[in-house]
Amino acid sequence: MTVLLKLGGSVITDKSQPYTARRRDMERLSLEIKEALSKNPELRLIIGNGGGSFPHQPAKKGNLTNGISEPWQLEHLVETQRAASELNQMLVTILMKAGVPAFSIRPSSAGYTRDGEIAEFNLKPIEELIKLGAVPVIHGDVMMDIRKGCSIVSTEKLFSYIVSRINIGKIIIGTNVDGVLDDKNKVIPSISKKNFESIKPHLKGAKTTDVTGGMLHKVESMLQISKYVSEIRIVNASKEGNVKKALEGEALGTKITYN
Repeated sequence: MTVLLKLGGSVITDKSQPYTARRRDMERLSLEIKEALSKNPELRLIIGNGGGSFPHQPAKKGNLTNGISEPWQLEHLVETQRAASELNQMLVTILMKAGVPAFSIRPSSAGYTRDGEIAEFNLKPIEELIKLGAVPVIHGDVMMDIRKGCSIVSTEKLFSYIVSRINIGKIIIGTNVDGVLDDKNKVIPSISKKNFESIKPHLKGAKTTDVTGGMLHKVESMLQISKYVSEIRIVNASKEGNVKKALEGEALGTKITYN
């Protein structure tokens, strides 16, 4: 089975401090991933990491969520791509040191968008890497847009594109909370299209700088693609052991289903 695993920016970076990585958490997560892969030789994995305090900062300064139309924005465009790549390469290096055959895929160089939606993203390298038993590692990025110059593309949006074209069994979204929380900070065990409207008022954007929309964006994105996979889980990847448990099938956090 192939699993999509997101390591959120709130987990692998300190989103309140620009360009601040949580290396110890990345090292812990890398070991958990290695253990899960070793325990289940049939498990195939695609990892996507959020940008956290790296690309979100220059993207906001450059107002890149609305595209690019002025020369002054160019420095923020290139810095956003550089910062996203820097964090991704840091994660890939740590994964490799843990024994995970991680291979970086840079979305900004592999596709483009049209009015903010992915028009093309070359998945062939990802498919071939999976066949080899390697672990492709993609990341939230800035992509060139043929209508508005550029678009900020979240990991969730990349996942949405992937699941409609590659057979994926399960999605795990690793965040810094125990799942989707209600007004009393209790985990909502399951969300579907049937109960989403009643739950939606509980969901807010990120408290820190996040140009991709926070938890509301995560849930809405996952509901849209839930028909393609058997299970989606939003779990607390900041807690030791949770990612390993989720990869091994333990029912943690909030489950998202189509019906």
